[in-house]
Amino acid sequence: MKSLINLFTFAACGLFSGVLVAAAESESVRYQPNWESLDKRPTPAWFDEARFGIMVCWGPYSVPAWAPKGEYAEWYWNCVKNKVRGFDKFHEKNYGADFDYREFGKMMRGELFNPDAWADLFVRSGAKYVVMTANYHDSFCLWPSPFSKGWNAADIGPKRDVLGEVTRAVRKRGLKMGIYYSLYEWFHPLWLTDRPRYVAEHFHPQFKDVVTRYKPAFIFADGEWEGNDKLFRSEELLAWLFNDSPCKDEVVVNDRWGNSRRKHGTVFESEYGGGNMPPTHPWQEDRGIGASYGYNRNEDLEDYNTRGQLLQMLAKCAGNGGNLLLNVGPAADGHIPVIMQERLVQIGQWLKSNGESIYGTKASPFWPRRYAWGTCTRKPGKLFLHIYGKPVGEIAIGGLRNKVEKVYWLADPERAIATRQDKDGTLFLRMPECLPDPDVSVAVAAIAGEPDVDLSVHQQADGLVILRASEAIIHGLSPGYESQGGKDAIGYWHNPKDSVSWDFQVDRPGDFTVSITYSCDAGCEGSQCVVAVDGQSLTLVSKKTGSWTKYASETLGNVRLPKTGKYTLRVAPQTPPPWKVVGLKSVVLTPLKP
Repeated sequence: MKSLINLFTFAACGLFSGVLVAAAESESVRYQPNWESLDKRPTPAWFDEARFGIMVCWGPYSVPAWAPKGEYAEWYWNCVKNKVRGFDKFHEKNYGADFDYREFGKMMRGELFNPDAWADLFVRSGAKYVVMTANYHDSFCLWPSPFSKGWNAADIGPKRDVLGEVTRAVRKRGLKMGIYYSLYEWFHPLWLTDRPRYVAEHFHPQFKDVVTRYKPAFIFADGEWEGNDKLFRSEELLAWLFNDSPCKDEVVVNDRWGNSRRKHGTVFESEYGGGNMPPTHPWQEDRGIGASYGYNRNEDLEDYNTRGQLLQMLAKCAGNGGNLLLNVGPAADGHIPVIMQERLVQIGQWLKSNGESIYGTKASPFWPRRYAWGTCTRKPGKLFLHIYGKPVGEIAIGGLRNKVEKVYWLADPERAIATRQDKDGTLFLRMPECLPDPDVSVAVAAIAGEPDVDLSVHQQADGLVILRASEAIIHGLSPGYESQGGKDAIGYWHNPKDSVSWDFQVDRPGDFTVSITYSCDAGCEGSQCVVAVDGQSLTLVSKKTGSWTKYASETLGNVRLPKTGKYTLRVAPQTPPPWKVVGLKSVVLTPLKP
């Protein structure tokens, strides 16, 4: 068996579309190799118009196509080598302890690979862009990379320029084409021995090769956690991409370039995050139809998201001002599993009738409010109310000051909806027995002008003021509302400069006790947060609660709210957290008895 080093050769660095600035201006702008300059580049307009994309994860890992349920099958080689989570036992039983992962590259023959069939499926899904694994952490490339000879799809396995064929097929049908690119490679000899040389002799020249050849409209960077932006020379590389590459005008990049997540990048990435990112920066939710990106034969029907779950996720992302990038994992023979095809076609069928409520929309004007009945998107003069399932009776949308001219079903415009609107602006929709769709029905509320919404939380009849995480206004880029896996809190809060706040209305003023409910994992305790309202402040020093999904309540002290009217309460960290500040579930103001 040849050594891994022999798999690689090291060589020397060998229509304007939807941009927010004019071409002439674009030509005059030169971005400097630093984040301050790079972050000023506008987001190409096509991305926010698209709202829905497809990711394709295909490689040698598609041959064993196995992971424990809930795990990533594309991590197969790494997990076998490190003997974790049962991967090694599966490998030894089915292939033998001495079977080299690299043999899977030859076995990934792609005999059923048909790029035109893939592209037709993506069109039927209603997706507007496609992102494909150009390379992965295992170093395998889907194009004839001169920097990975003998370990690419043109040299072994399919023996075809897979990336090039898919790119041509996708663009022929009018979709944008992008790539996934791994910054680091698990077992590349230079990565293991001399990382600066790896960056200079392999990463940068190979990246420039694939970009120059295929001119991607989107670049999904990944694998940055093993280094930082200085090691990867990310600022230098992105300056080249934005200034001199052949796709400089339309390319969109994500935020994974080393110490840059939710700090730098055209688009912030949320991976299996539930679609809860705030609309304060362009973002996308990426996830599989099941729990893996690479095809996992170990997944059963119940492990795949249903039509309803995926449509609700798409609506939720759009309602929060983001995109959904939904992954499919072809089998080793190049065939996309039928259940994945079915889910994509189901989404596409829904979009034929309801696409106006997704494509080119802006985030809900009611954000950050979350509604049990669904979510909302908007366009000038229209609110699109995405109603999940089959609510009974009425649904309510509070705080809308605009006059509602009419309400109808997007999929059935001639069918009106019975409504009423209170003097405080609350809009009530009477739900019929039969809705247009069993999973997501879209009601259109025609309004005069731009939405005018009061987002204040109102004091309850018992005098309580309950400020929930789902209604918090987020200031900054790191915090996000998390609702997956038992969470109901503001999480991912790692920047002490960021804060959250609520506006609330008090009708019965007086003295209140302030309590806070939060979670804090072991090792992350000790962060200080200040809770401030009307010139008064109280301090929380976080204590461990057991995990990020175990919540505890703590009384901080008392405050006086002396008069009726609107107040703002803000929670701001005062010290950098070991990892995250807290998982903030709620702040409650309880009136003191006289």
